[in-house]
Amino acid sequence: MAPTTGITVYHNPQCTKSRKSTTLLEENQEKGNYKLDIVKYKVTPPSHETLEILVEYLGIKNKDGPWKEDRPWDYLLRPEAQGKATSFEEAFDLIEKDPAMLERPFVIDWDRKIAVLGRPDISKVEKLVEERLSGKL
Repeated sequence: MAPTTGITVYHNPQCTKSRKSTTLLEENQEKGNYKLDIVKYKVTPPSHETLEILVEYLGIKNKDGPWKEDRPWDYLLRPEAQGKATSFEEAFDLIEKDPAMLERPFVIDWDRKIAVLGRPDISKVEKLVEERLSGKL
């Protein structure tokens, strides 16, 4: 079952952007008044339910955004996995079989029902933290 409060980061310690995002979230946890859950997703992959929530909170299922309009599920996948799925369900299956195919770092703010990806830089993660520090819920 997916968490319902706080912030979760799907983290890969070998990734620079993931390390920077996780450090930023850890350093601001007390001031931002949130519980931080750090999930090493290669060890503990996100469940199918969590992936569905991630898609909802990212707003990629039915909206415009930085993802390829005709293949929005590719936004969830590492570059080497893009094009290997033809639907969200296939992307979820691919991630569940090989968690390394999940793009990183994804950050989910359960309280605010939003998610961001720390790519191509961590500016969206920084904005999420700034909003938490300003008390925006």
